[in-house]
Amino acid sequence: MSTMLKLINIIKNKNIIEADYVPEQSDKKAHVSLNMVTNEFNYDVIDEYGTMYARMALNGLRRTLEEFNKGKINNIPKERAVMWY
Repeated sequence: MSTMLKLINIIKNKNIIEADYVPEQSDKKAHVSLNMVTNEFNYDVIDEYGTMYARMALNGLRRTLEEFNKGKINNIPKERAVMWY
């Protein structure tokens, strides 16, 4: 069984990449941010979903940043789906 969330409003500003995330089949959203230099992160948790979706969102930000830094994508997208199997 897979789990999915959507990263929306992805923004890279200096050393910070951040986004809102929305769990699959939900209208609730929370925020997550990652410092690209120190690897420190902050996230909001949607109570009924726990930290699993926040960790998925962080992983999605890291993957987006890695693809951007390796030239696999030319721009940071504004939205992105993140799946966990």
